Amino acid sequence: MRYRAPLICLLVLALLSAGCASTTDLPGTTSQKKTTPTPTPGYGSIAITSSPIGAEVYLDGELKGTAPLTLTDIPAGKHTLCLTKIGYVESNSTVTVTADKETKVSKSLRQGKPKLSLDITGSNMIYQGMDPLMEISGTVRNTGEESAFETRLVITMTPKDSKEKNLKVTKIHVIGPLNPGDEKRYVEHLQLKRGIEYRGTIKCEYRDGSKMVSGASKSF
Repeated sequence: MRYRAPLICLLVLALLSAGCASTTDLPGTTSQKKTTPTPTPGYGSIAITSSPIGAEVYLDGELKGTAPLTLTDIPAGKHTLCLTKIGYVESNSTVTVTADKETKVSKSLRQGKPKLSLDITGSNMIYQGMDPLMEISGTVRNTGEESAFETRLVITMTPKDSKEKNLKVTKIHVIGPLNPGDEKRYVEHLQLKRGIEYRGTIKCEYRDGSKMVSGASKSF
């Protein structure tokens, strides 16, 4: 009995020195890990001006108002900024917001232009008596930023044999005004001569001031 206490002490010391036991392994103890706190994001502001004034302001795809405009409580970091106004080219950029600071942004919008494109969905020969009738159809659209006024299509059927050039047929199809995003369908007929091989072209035109401006064209 007198050797039991020293023997127990030696056994505990041997286990501790061999790394077989630690305070976290002992019953009734819990391990505590250090955690890094999540930093609180900072906020800043953006002061936006545009030329011309009144451009619509989109931040990260959300409409915020019209310039001049100051946006507050914006999370620090990079954001997408878009300014748009009817008749002008859209302006897209990335703006970096710094915490507790105001970021100034000034944009000059470029004047837009009409942009006409056309499709041909059908070009068929319809025979009426001896001479054929060409029927052509399709769509014309304005994908630009400005309206196209007095829009028209010039359709020309030209004989493939240059000796028969006097048999060329031209017809103008009036479309009228085309606002940005507008699309209109057209159908036109041209009377041709029997026995003549033709090649066709179609082009868009619109008025810009005192002159007619050519847009898209296609062959068929």
